[in-house]
Formats: sequence, structure tokens, C-alpha cells
Amino acid sequence: MAGINYFTDHPASEGETYGEHFAVAMGFSRQLIGAGIAAAVHAILPNFHTTTASKRIHQLHHCLESGDREAIKKPGQFVVPCQEELSRAS
Repeated sequence: MAGINYFTDHPASEGETYGEHFAVAMGFSRQLIGAGIAAAVHAILPNFHTTTASKRIHQLHHCLESGDREAIKKPGQFVVPCQEELSRAS
């Protein structure tokens, strides 16, 4: 039974099933990979993506702090999650 707890204890502590937690974690990963790619492009071409990576990181942080985990896992979303909420919070 210890093996099952390995996959369920942490997700349960977040109020999620394993599948729900997987979706949030993969969405977060996808967003961070996108931010990393934007930062790499910016490193090579400084006039491109001047604020993309930092905005995405701030917005992901806001999503986590506000508890809007659903916004993080939405696939095919080309806008950064919680963009409206972060604009209002600024």
C-alpha cells in the first residue's frame, strides 16, 4: 500500500486526485518551458520577448497563490493564465 500513497498523498494535500494534480503539474511545466524558450530567444535577439518570461513567471506565481490551479492546466491557451487577475492586482 505504500506505493499507492506515494502517488496520492501529495495530491490529496492539495485537494486533488492524482489525475487532477498531474494535469496542473503538466500545465505548469508547459508554461515554464514556454517561458524558457522565450528567454532563450530573448538572449539571442534582445528586442524579442523582452518581458514574456518574467510576466509568465509572475502570473504563474499569482495563479498558485490565488489558488487558481484550473487556469494553469488549460491546454491550447495562448495567453498566460490569470492575466486579468494579475492586471487587477497590479
